[in-house]
Amino acid sequence: MNEAPVSGPLSGRRILLTRAKPDDAIARAMRLAGAQADTLALTVSTPLDSAQLDAARDRLADGTYAWVVLSSWRAARAVAHALPRARSLGTRIAAVGAATAQWTSDHAGVSTDLTGAGSAAALLKCFPTPPSGELSILIPRSAVAPDTLPEGLRALGWSVEAVDAYTTLPACASDIDADIAGNFRTGYYDGAVLTASSQARALPPLLGLPPPTTRVVTIGAPTALAAKRQGIAVAARSSSPTPDAIVRALIDALDRAGNRLENHGKRRFFVETGYLDEDLHGCLPRMSFKSASSHRLHDCPLRRPAERRRAGWIA
Repeated sequence: MNEAPVSGPLSGRRILLTRAKPDDAIARAMRLAGAQADTLALTVSTPLDSAQLDAARDRLADGTYAWVVLSSWRAARAVAHALPRARSLGTRIAAVGAATAQWTSDHAGVSTDLTGAGSAAALLKCFPTPPSGELSILIPRSAVAPDTLPEGLRALGWSVEAVDAYTTLPACASDIDADIAGNFRTGYYDGAVLTASSQARALPPLLGLPPPTTRVVTIGAPTALAAKRQGIAVAARSSSPTPDAIVRALIDALDRAGNRLENHGKRRFFVETGYLDEDLHGCLPRMSFKSASSHRLHDCPLRRPAERRRAGWIA
């Protein structure tokens, strides 16, 4: 596990990032914000080889496609050798986000013509419609990727060929760090970050559902939806996959959790003692009784257990 570094808005917070990459930008940003950020890979990705992928690479190198859309650095890796020649023949290159665009530049030696804001939905908002004729797009992608991108491009009028370039599977239980897993199950972490739908699906079988005290932040709507389908309560969704946006989502989720905990304590004091703290006025539901600071409310209906349950103050 990693040590928390500096003072910042996440100081004293323990966060689990459910992926493990060398010099991970998200983990680094969380540590710079003061968090103790531990990383644990819940999934493993494996390149695929198929006749369909080989044929798509050949067509890409021949300049057959008007565009190639790279949904991740792994997708870019699958067609990297064909990209320079495709570019020289007029094929344009799009990347879903800045990290993929940077990988493509560093490893394939070509820049992208269009870079999205980090999600399929964001890229579709700025993607052009085909000028005329039957123009095609190649999308090398994960075998478990949702169809958001190809369907969105078809809706714009493009002919789309989506080819599986790699697959993502849950990690083996034997490869999961026992200390981190145990800490997660006991509520040691204040927050957890899921960066992909595959991680959301892998979390319950490998670690179990997050304890109520662990606030889960996801990147993007597909990951949030996958998490909810697994029974994972999502506290916040990052507006983009950038490290800064993820840190902001964590801060927001943890701050809101802290406010709820503080108000819950005040409610519990009121229910158990009958005294109303003036700071609690804004937290109380509208009731048909007068609320005044430091007044004992003997006749308050919320002193009766059935009414307290109905108001949601006790289980």
